[in-house]
Amino acid sequence: MKIGVYVSVIAGQKGFENNVSGHIQVPLRSIEELQNAGHEVHLITNEVGEGRSLPFCLDNNMNIHFVADARDRGGILERTGKQANGMSFSRLWKQVKEIKAICKEQDLDVLHLFGYNRTAHLAGGLRLFGLNIPVAVTMFGAIFPERFSFLTKRLWNRVDGVITATKHVQGKLKSNGIASVQVKHGVIRNLVEEQGDVVILPKHRVLFWRDMTKRNGADVALEAFDQLAPKYPEVSFAFAVRQHWDPIEGVDAIESKHKNFTVYHFPYEDGITLPKLLLESLCVVMPIRHMSIDPQLVIAETLASGVPIIATDQRSNPEFIVVGKTGYLVPLGDVEATTKALDAMLSDQSKLLQMGIDAKKDIETRWNWDSYASELAKIYTGLLQK
Repeated sequence: MKIGVYVSVIAGQKGFENNVSGHIQVPLRSIEELQNAGHEVHLITNEVGEGRSLPFCLDNNMNIHFVADARDRGGILERTGKQANGMSFSRLWKQVKEIKAICKEQDLDVLHLFGYNRTAHLAGGLRLFGLNIPVAVTMFGAIFPERFSFLTKRLWNRVDGVITATKHVQGKLKSNGIASVQVKHGVIRNLVEEQGDVVILPKHRVLFWRDMTKRNGADVALEAFDQLAPKYPEVSFAFAVRQHWDPIEGVDAIESKHKNFTVYHFPYEDGITLPKLLLESLCVVMPIRHMSIDPQLVIAETLASGVPIIATDQRSNPEFIVVGKTGYLVPLGDVEATTKALDAMLSDQSKLLQMGIDAKKDIETRWNWDSYASELAKIYTGLLQK
């Protein structure tokens, strides 16, 4: 089968080629799985603008086609573009024409788009304006109610098939009258394999690894670490963070206050890698307030590395964490509940180590790539038969 895979943008800011978002990682891995299953796959994405570069994980041998970008985008740090602004209808029309042309020139059987509501609108628009092959959309999240729903509903109705990895997004779509099929995928990054020749010490750390922002709950993790660092002097408390335009304040003061609290800034010093920091961790604290994708890959990757996690009780997180066995769920922004859960875990470290073993086994069993490509192919075949 000849399959087109559209991702709105895979190019990132120069110098950040290793910082690849989940909305890029999932379709790129999907292409790999489909190719390994014997299908011919073509990646369609927006043109690489000035100051942007392709991600490190992009296969150089991939069939790739660039089309016009309908949006003005900013970089990772300067935020000159916003999601809700900067749309050009002339570029959007050019984009639609170019995608249609690629599908025709390459004689594709089906077009599979990955994204959010706007991507679904694009898919419906392609069909509305004459694309004569089925379109499927994998939804990373669903945002309702929609502006101009009288128009977007017509676009949704033109989409041939809607796919999602999680029950949360499937339920959100269903409540808005949109049927979908759940196709689970596996974990993208295998941090155990990434460790390479780095020496991994026995587990002794509690880790927060994410952009150091309030949206990611860094403030909650910081307060919990501040309270528990004196109680557990043998445990290392650590932040592993990237540069960000809106970091929380007060981190330096806490680092100075506790000898067993350390902040690691990316790019890390020699001898320090993310696999090392994670695999040496007893547990991870990830009290994210704002989830950008379902599933949130950082949570799945942590569990798959054999590390239990404390995360917020929202969206698709309960589909990944088995409370009391592979981690804990806490309310958004709740420092007391987060601290209490972490304290309970650290007070019984033999149980905590077993939770890590259980976490790795659970994720490998329930979230993997074993049947992913065949399930997608079955969906494509059904759409073609219609």
